[in-house]
Amino acid sequence: MLTQFYIIEVQQYEDGTFGDIKHIAYDEDPDQARLKAESKFYEVLASAAISKLPMHSAILFKSDGFPVMYKSFTHTVHPEEQPEDEES
Repeated sequence: MLTQFYIIEVQQYEDGTFGDIKHIAYDEDPDQARLKAESKFYEVLASAAISKLPMHSAILFKSDGFPVMYKSFTHTVHPEEQPEDEES
């Protein structure tokens, strides 16, 4: 019997909308399934930590919906510097 975990990655974009990516980790050995899930969770967070998105989060939960871990990073987004209009 497989043990399965879900890692949901949530991204907020500069226009305020959100997107998500689902990752799945599983194994016949429950301990190995958990380790695979944690590995993927931290892989997502490694990218989220240095993301240029306003918010980048991840949650790891069991197949029964029980949350195991979560983390969110909020970043200050700096608009691209626009050149000043030249007067004619």
